[in-house]
Amino acid sequence: MADLLKSGASMLQETCPQCGTPLFRRGTETFCAKCNRPVVIIRNAEDESRLATGQILESTEQTILTKIQQLNVVLKSETDPARLLTYGRALKAWLEAIDNIRRLKARD
Repeated sequence: MADLLKSGASMLQETCPQCGTPLFRRGTETFCAKCNRPVVIIRNAEDESRLATGQILESTEQTILTKIQQLNVVLKSETDPARLLTYGRALKAWLEAIDNIRRLKARD
């Protein structure tokens, strides 16, 4: 912890919800030095809503990326033009969804 303070990090009065160690802030990042992970401090309902929305968007993006990976495997061996067209439409829709999700995340 002393090294963090020497490097310019600030010790906060809040503690880690996992281990109880004081949290640190460097720039805009708040983190637990003991757990070695970022921590989000929720001060009001708006912060909580923003965090929940961000987690849902991140989860949805990961699900879509998994589906794209699965589709890639199928595309490698597919030869039916009608199915390829259907898969292409699905791929286009998923990529547009990812683009929209990333734009929403960038706004916050």
